[in-house]
Amino acid sequence: MAAALHRAGWTTVVAAPDVQFPGDDRVVAALVLDADRAPAPAVVWDERYGWRTAASRRHPITKGAVPPSDGEGVRYLVGGIAPLPGDVVAALTPDA
Repeated sequence: MAAALHRAGWTTVVAAPDVQFPGDDRVVAALVLDADRAPAPAVVWDERYGWRTAASRRHPITKGAVPPSDGEGVRYLVGGIAPLPGDVVAALTPDA
């Protein structure tokens, strides 16, 4: 996913996601989109819900990894927890 987001021009480097284990054997990961023309500050993957946008680059994963509701810069992207990278890029692409 990191490579696909970088190829889209939304990250300045291909970086490994920030992975956290907030409890209850859950896994959550965030990729910061630090390029000027990125469509969101970051994207977050949660093994329960799949990929979503985050409203903050500084704190893309909320405390305890409780998923925020839609709005305020948060948008769930594509169905399933393991979509193809191209599907996530397409869902993030403005005016797609």
